[in-house]
Amino acid sequence: MENDRRSFFLSLLTLGSLGAGYGLFGFFSGRFLYPVEGSARTAKMFVGFTDEIPPRESVQFASPTGETFLLTNTGDGVDPYQAYSSVCPHLGCQVHWEGDHQRFVCPCHGGIFDAAGRPVAGPPARDKQSLKQCSIVVEGRSLYALVEVT
Repeated sequence: MENDRRSFFLSLLTLGSLGAGYGLFGFFSGRFLYPVEGSARTAKMFVGFTDEIPPRESVQFASPTGETFLLTNTGDGVDPYQAYSSVCPHLGCQVHWEGDHQRFVCPCHGGIFDAAGRPVAGPPARDKQSLKQCSIVVEGRSLYALVEVT
């Protein structure tokens, strides 16, 4: 009788352990396959030095997620360094910076964005589609982008 009781409790313990193990495996698999919206973290990524980007010029950089941005020195005001996506929100064409006109231009359909990434002409203006912004932090001569990491 005591042997039956011992076998019963051992079986319960084994089944409970297997259930807990498979449950944790399922939980973490689900979080991996279906991440929660807004679960991305941000990190500070070095993108250059202030003296490497003259006023009215820009350089392109890529975030760890593969997004490409244009880091621009507008030459204006207290905060001249801005970064906006180099991908037009209309159809995904590559935009470029025209420093003389202080604007971003998408050559595909004539999309034009001001220095703050807001649409001013073309299909992006019609559809009110701004360029995605990436925050820039200036520390001494160093420029850092606050980028999403997974």
